[in-house]
Amino acid sequence: MTVARIFTPENRLAKILEAIQAPTAAELIADAESRVEALGDAIRTYVAEKLEEIRAFAEQSEDVLFAECRTLGETAMNVAEVAGAAGLEAVGEVARGISAMVDNLISSGVWHTDALRLHLDALALVNASGGGMTPENEVILMRLRGMREAVGVVE
Repeated sequence: MTVARIFTPENRLAKILEAIQAPTAAELIADAESRVEALGDAIRTYVAEKLEEIRAFAEQSEDVLFAECRTLGETAMNVAEVAGAAGLEAVGEVARGISAMVDNLISSGVWHTDALRLHLDALALVNASGGGMTPENEVILMRLRGMREAVGVVE
């Protein structure tokens, strides 16, 4: 039986951060946050384009919705990954719920068309209200999460 060896790789970034004139971690974080903020308009445009793609699914028949669910799930996850960076946290969370429902279908075979359509309607609703975490949107998110749990969607 061989003995397991544990090793810690060298942190090459530490040398840069410890250099005399290197920026501090706080400065690097502030710089990253300002860069993300500068990208806000581009991110909002991207999210708006993806939301149009998602909205098209809301008008499809159940057969089409089922057949194209992977595309819907991928598009929803694309929104979920970036929406928060543009202040659209509620939009991102609803999109994450849509993605979870599609993932659950793929992994477990659980499909609830009405619940998915409700998520699509909620996505349009929270987007119309600005997409941020308002008290109203928090209630919507809480109820959607509860519904997903009730129908057996594992996140």
